[in-house]
Amino acid sequence: MLRKIIQWIIFGVVLAIVPLVVALLIRATRGQSTELVDLLRNGELLLVTAGIVGAAIGDLLGGNRTQPIFELFSGGACVLILVVSSILYADVSAAHASQQTVNIAVIERSSLWLFSGGVVSSFFCVVFSEL
Repeated sequence: MLRKIIQWIIFGVVLAIVPLVVALLIRATRGQSTELVDLLRNGELLLVTAGIVGAAIGDLLGGNRTQPIFELFSGGACVLILVVSSILYADVSAAHASQQTVNIAVIERSSLWLFSGGVVSSFFCVVFSEL
């Protein structure tokens, strides 16, 4: 199980945020703001979150059913986070495309909360898929 958790951390979480880290480095090399709000304003972390929880749902569905109640909670949390992240990203993207004003602070907070919840629930999906 430890191997699966390490694999998930490296390939499921760390590699998923590489595009955001690269975007931060590119902004820094161009002398642009590297504040978190500037990095999250377009909702990219929501896409990363959707990818992480989507993969975890796949892991959970392919595993044994040794802890069905806990699997339902962690899998259900992942599905909920996937749906909310996807809808919020679509809304933020559409708002930017139509040049509507959005509350950047809400996007930043929502992205961080959904990402945090997604990482935690994904972790449990991976753990329960290995039990």
